[in-house]
Amino acid sequence: MRASRNFPPPLRPAPPHHRPAQHTLPSPPLPSPPAGAVAPAGGGVLCCSRLGAHSQAAATSSSPVAAEAAADSPAAHPLLPPSGPPRKLLQQTTAPSAMSASDAAAAAAAAKAKKLNLERATNFMRQFRDPDSRELKKLSANQFMEVWSHYDKDGNGYIEGTELDGFLKEFVSSANATDVGPEAVSDAMLVELKQCFMEAYDDNQDGKIDIRELAQLLPMEENFLLLFRFDNPLESSVEFMKIWREYDTDGSGYIEADELKNFLRDLLKEAKKMNDVSEDKLIEYTDTMLQVFDANKDGRLQLSEMAKLLPVKENFLCRQIFKGATKLTKDDIERVFSLYDRDNNGTIENEELRGFLKDLLELVKKDYDAQDLQDFEETILRGVDYNQDGKINKKELTMILLALAKHNQEEDAA
Repeated sequence: MRASRNFPPPLRPAPPHHRPAQHTLPSPPLPSPPAGAVAPAGGGVLCCSRLGAHSQAAATSSSPVAAEAAADSPAAHPLLPPSGPPRKLLQQTTAPSAMSASDAAAAAAAAKAKKLNLERATNFMRQFRDPDSRELKKLSANQFMEVWSHYDKDGNGYIEGTELDGFLKEFVSSANATDVGPEAVSDAMLVELKQCFMEAYDDNQDGKIDIRELAQLLPMEENFLLLFRFDNPLESSVEFMKIWREYDTDGSGYIEADELKNFLRDLLKEAKKMNDVSEDKLIEYTDTMLQVFDANKDGRLQLSEMAKLLPVKENFLCRQIFKGATKLTKDDIERVFSLYDRDNNGTIENEELRGFLKDLLELVKKDYDAQDLQDFEETILRGVDYNQDGKINKKELTMILLALAKHNQEEDAA
């Protein structure tokens, strides 16, 4: 297996509670928690000290379920005498009924399912917390996908806007020992919670949560977490294209389910975790990764989808020097050339060329496949490859970069 050539040495992903736990935010006065209330232990879920206070404040709100139960009890009912329900009602409620053990078990199971469905309807996150400690339980790959699908309601790959508001309200209120709904988190409290969360978990500062950011927030199976490679992205798109070529074994231009499973197996093997993962669990990971990253739902990963699963540190061509604000220097061009000419043979070719073109294509097209990249390669080479050797030398690269800077400058002016 040649995976060791392609993957940088894997690093153990930081646990979900690696984020800073304290933020110096102003603390508005909050009502005292009810007698006997205990703040939840956390479980790697509270991104700042204010969240614990908010959780206790939310717990002081009266439970709608408890209020409704009190209203329905005979002693509190305005139409019933203090001595209890009328004889007719008493006869109806105490009518003898022979219930077998199996019927009783079925009734208990139905009641439990009804309670779970009610909890899901009122607060989806409550089912994933330990009922005693209130800590989040470690999620399996399938459970993580349940959470993601529930809150990414429009399926656009982000939890944002009202989706994000709903997630934060339920995330925080589910930590309370008392059964309070998300409405217990006030709008003013939500503003401060959102600021806390986004400072801690919104790595790219785009004001929304993507799949990788959620994976850092929630506790998950360690092996599944390793597949996101948080602390060990690829150095460049050249490495990405080498991995793509290795695992697209049939040359179809897609990473199909069996090829993806082989990729994930090798990734875990690199992390020395393969002995801990059964074949069934590997299939579960493969299915989950397809659900998460297969945006067009065709059952396979195209080039841009695989690029989200296996990200690079940065697209060098997105740097400010190519935005037209400053003039490109000879040193800038030398840096770009050395970034893609990995074997230092004086030309950018094969996977080096496709890695460069992938970065270039991403500037104008977010969803692309192998055919798009091939068409783009033919177009670029037709314009600059004067010696028609299928490679790019330093002079030809200079022409491409100058054209890119000019194009960006014209766009800014418009």
